[in-house]
Amino acid sequence: MNVLATTSQSLLLVDCISGEARVLHRGAGLYYGIARMRSGFAVAARRRLVSSQAPREKECACILLVDRDLRLRETLEAPFPLRDVHQIACFDERLWVTCSFDDMVALYDGSIWERWTPELPSAADAAHPAREAQPDHHHFNSFFIDDREIGLLAHNHGPSDLHFFDRRTRSFRRTVSLGRQAHNVWRDDDALVTCSSIEGKLVGTNGWSFTTGGVPRGVCFDADHRAIGISALSERGQRDFASAAIALYDPRWRLLHYVHLVREGMILDLLPLTDAEFDTAAKRLEHVAFPVLEQLELSDLGCDDAAGRLEGFDQ
Repeated sequence: MNVLATTSQSLLLVDCISGEARVLHRGAGLYYGIARMRSGFAVAARRRLVSSQAPREKECACILLVDRDLRLRETLEAPFPLRDVHQIACFDERLWVTCSFDDMVALYDGSIWERWTPELPSAADAAHPAREAQPDHHHFNSFFIDDREIGLLAHNHGPSDLHFFDRRTRSFRRTVSLGRQAHNVWRDDDALVTCSSIEGKLVGTNGWSFTTGGVPRGVCFDADHRAIGISALSERGQRDFASAAIALYDPRWRLLHYVHLVREGMILDLLPLTDAEFDTAAKRLEHVAFPVLEQLELSDLGCDDAAGRLEGFDQ
């Protein structure tokens, strides 16, 4: 399984079987969301690390546009600040960008940028009250899209909610409680599933749960594998300099191994690549080889507490 991975330090192509990787981009701060587009890929770059001394309100992210051959083609700049960008998506002929700091979604149709500040009814807004500080009250960070609705995941700095909006009008429809400090949403059979990141596990609306340990965030699947990004549970100032791992599973969630992304900081997002996409870009990019581990110690993630294995780690 080949993936495009964003970390605190780099935009990487990673072969999750061998650990062989290529560096596509570095030096643009923390990289986050990845979206596949008709013309290639869009990648969010915050141009600021989490550990930066510059205040979060000064952040102004950009979107890197990468062509089908995985060459940087253009850098998109919005006419307003994109702050604390998380997941991005491409649908309805627009690029959608979660801006968690402002509880806002930025949209770009190829020529015009607009802002969407989702409106929640008072009952939904108060169901899981987040911290009182404004902005970044809901910490909207992930999308779930179906034929009629847009699901927007509110991390809430605690118990999380998946809010659904009409895909055409963007009017509020309903809320589903799902996970704690959650990231990513996908459907598995009839259930909606998320990374309950602070709990170190995956949880579903049908009661299913699966322990990953660490902080799971960044998910992608192909026909034969499931890949989950696992980062350290650490203070904000340490997150950019820790190590992380891609946990590779078979379709039944049986662990195959970990690809240990040494000193890459956090893993933020994963997107599957075809063999042809990987091979074409690999010929011209800087080579990196990451260790493949059967087990992962907490110390491998840069945590201070190295006692015990990652699996079953009590957050």
